Amino acid sequence: MKSGPLLKKFRRGLVSSRFGFFFLLTSDIFSFVGQVVFFSLLFGSLVAAPTIQEKTKQIKPSELLKRDSSSVIVIPVIGLNLHLFADQKSDVLRKLKFGEPVSYDKDSLESPKEDWIPVKLEDGLSGFIKRSVVRSVPTKQYLSTLLFEAERMVLSKNVDFTDKQEITDTIFQISGSGKYTGDDFIFIRAKAGFFLKKTVDLMNEKGIKPDNDPATLEFLKRHQTKLLYDYASGKYYVDSNYFWKLLESYPKTKHSDYAGYLASESMPAVECGTDLKCRLEEMRKGKLRYIYLFPTGNYVNLYTKDLVANLHSMTKDPDSIPCFSPVGEGIKSEIGQMIRYASEVGPREKKQILPHLQILKKECFR
Repeated sequence: MKSGPLLKKFRRGLVSSRFGFFFLLTSDIFSFVGQVVFFSLLFGSLVAAPTIQEKTKQIKPSELLKRDSSSVIVIPVIGLNLHLFADQKSDVLRKLKFGEPVSYDKDSLESPKEDWIPVKLEDGLSGFIKRSVVRSVPTKQYLSTLLFEAERMVLSKNVDFTDKQEITDTIFQISGSGKYTGDDFIFIRAKAGFFLKKTVDLMNEKGIKPDNDPATLEFLKRHQTKLLYDYASGKYYVDSNYFWKLLESYPKTKHSDYAGYLASESMPAVECGTDLKCRLEEMRKGKLRYIYLFPTGNYVNLYTKDLVANLHSMTKDPDSIPCFSPVGEGIKSEIGQMIRYASEVGPREKKQILPHLQILKKECFR
């Protein structure tokens, strides 16, 4: 087969370069391609930058010892192997739980290794864990790191329901260890409640029936004082009083606002229909209570907007307000409490909320 007209023939000529002279001979397409490859290899080899293999910097045993001695370890995974020796092939003593407290084993007889950390568990068992898997942080960063890793796992769609139970249990256990007080205590307890909520929400979403799942049933029993069960829907909820009680015990901590937010968000959805008392009670116990307790809280604007929208829908036509004579004392009590709350919130929120409550009072207190 003949070559195409473009590549068929070339004039015999002289190609000049700084490296010498080369003849480009007339040839068929195969010779042409061969010469192109020749020039590419020649010039490419001359201008290509040399590749330098950098050696990985080795950490001295003394530096490892100093770093490990001044750090605390966070286990951010499920089922980490605890090995008998600093060797992947050595016996596995047991698997560690997420967040399980471990400490650097300063009494280890083996010299420090870059890939392994000697650790001791709270029950006295000693062994080695892979350094690359865990987080070694300064003591003051331990709690924030632990909760960050726990939240990342609990919110992940790739972590199954059983593992989320383990994470929740671990955080509750650590929160009840007595190591934390004040700001740190309310923070870890609030986060533990949040993880419990997310885990129970997943159980409801997947329709997991505890009666058919012994492990889940035991999990619910461990946390039964923090949970509510709605017989109508067959679902479990975290009791919002769990969070409100945290606020009562620690009212002035920097994480109180977060606990109040979780309390409001943990209120179970109630189908009140036209039941005025039910609708008012739901608002008072949730969003209005938050605004009342945290007049400068991070969620005041959001909750005020939501409350005003609901109250406006109820009062835009006063004649349609379901205050039928004789008006029950329950309705009057709810309106009275809401007016008291609204009278003591911030001036801007008060200006938006109170007028709607006054309309309710006018129609229902005749």
